[in-house]
Amino acid sequence: MAAALRLRTISRTTIPAAAAENFPLNALDHAMAEGLAEVVYFYRHTLDPVLLQQSLRRTLQDFPLLCGQLRSEPDGSLSIGYPHPGVPFTVSECNLPLAEITSGLHEAYTVYDFIEKINPLLLKRKSRPLATFRLTRMNGGGSALGISCAHAAADGYSFYYFINRWSQVHEGLPVSRPWHERSVLSFDAAAAPALLKLALTFLARRNSMVCRVLRFTLPQLAAIKNAAGQQGPVSVNDALSAHLWQFCTKLQNAADHSAPRRLLFGAGMRSKFDHPLSRHYFGNLISNAVVACRVGELTGGAIASIAGACRQSVAALDGDYLKEQLRWLGQQEKNKQMLRVFADVNPYAGDCVISSLFRLPVYEASFNGHKPFWAGVPAVPIPWVLYFIPAPGENGGIDVYANLPRSAADKLRRDEWQAELYKYGSADNSAVAGEPDALQTPG
Repeated sequence: MAAALRLRTISRTTIPAAAAENFPLNALDHAMAEGLAEVVYFYRHTLDPVLLQQSLRRTLQDFPLLCGQLRSEPDGSLSIGYPHPGVPFTVSECNLPLAEITSGLHEAYTVYDFIEKINPLLLKRKSRPLATFRLTRMNGGGSALGISCAHAAADGYSFYYFINRWSQVHEGLPVSRPWHERSVLSFDAAAAPALLKLALTFLARRNSMVCRVLRFTLPQLAAIKNAAGQQGPVSVNDALSAHLWQFCTKLQNAADHSAPRRLLFGAGMRSKFDHPLSRHYFGNLISNAVVACRVGELTGGAIASIAGACRQSVAALDGDYLKEQLRWLGQQEKNKQMLRVFADVNPYAGDCVISSLFRLPVYEASFNGHKPFWAGVPAVPIPWVLYFIPAPGENGGIDVYANLPRSAADKLRRDEWQAELYKYGSADNSAVAGEPDALQTPG
C-alpha cells in the first residue's frame, strides 16, 4: 500500500497582468471555452521558485490574455477583460520522493494532484484566473511543475509555444514576440454554410474512469503505419488513430454491429493559414473533422480503409474549410447556440475522441539547463478520449493516455488484449519518414 500523498502549500503569489484593454475573442476561441490545456513536468532537479516567478513575470508581459478575466458580451461573444488580479503561482512540498510518485502515477497518484485546478465552467465569474502555475518540491529532491490554461485563450500549439518561450526567457535566450490579433480570423457570418458540427458532449453523468498510458515505440509505429498504408499513403497519426479506434470499439464489445460509431479529431491549421506571423499566433487555430463507421466495419474491417478515411478527412481541412468553420461558428455565436456545437459525438455511446500532440515540442521546457524527464497530462472523466503525446527520451515513440471505463481498463490487463493492442509488431523505422501532413490536434 502506497503512503498517502500530502502536499503542503508553502506560498501563493499572484502575478498581475500588464496594462491592457478588453480583448475580443473569436468564435473558434469560444467553441473551445469549456476545455483546458494542461501538463505536469517532472524534473530530477529541484527548481528555484523565485527564479521561476521572475522569468514568468517577464514572459507574461507579452501574454496579457492569460492574465485577464473571461467575459460574456451582450451579443453572445466572449472577451478577455481587465483589470484582473492576474495568475496564481503556488509553491508546495510533497511528503514523498520523486521516484515513488512517478512509479505510481495513474495507479496510486494522479498528475492532477500537481496542478492548481481551474474549473472552466466558472471562468466567467469574477476574479477566476485563466492560467495557473504550481511548483511542487519533492522529498529528497526533484520537482513537478504543473501548468493549466483555459482553452479559450490557447490551443495546444500555443500552450507549448508559451511554455517554451517562458523557458527561453528564463535561460536568457532571444525570443520572438507572440501575435494575438483575432480579427484576421473573423469572417462574415451572414451566409454560414451547414458544416459538419464539431462534436464532443461533456455530459454531467459520472462514470468510473481509469487512465491507462499505452506506449508505442518507433518500430511499433512503423509497423502500424505499414499495415495502414496498404491502400495509399497515410501518416503515423492516421495509422495510430485508425488502430486505436478499431481497438477501442472491440473493447466495447457492442452486440449491434450495425450501430454507428464516430471518431472526432482535429488538425492544426497554421500551415494552411496564409499569414507571415501564423507560427507565432497565440490562440486557437485548429479545424475539426469526424469520421463515421459502423461497429462491424471497425471490428471486422481492414485498418487501411479506416486510416484512408482519416487521411481523406485531413486532406479536406484546407484554408477554405477553416473559413467556413469560422463563419458557421460565428453564426452559432450570434444565435447564442455555442453550447450545441459539441452535440454530435457522444463518447458515452461509444464514440471516440483523439487529441494528438505528439509532434509538438512538449519536452523543450528547460529551466536552468534542466529539461523534464517526463511530461504527463491529466485524466479526464469521459470515456474513449485519447491523447497522443511524445514518449520521453529521444526514441520517437508515442504515449497514448487512454481514458477508459474501468471494465475496459481491466480487460486491457489481460494477455489476449495486450496481444491485440500490439499485434502489428515492429518494423524498420524508415517507414515513418516521408509521410503526408500528419494530424496535429492541439488539445
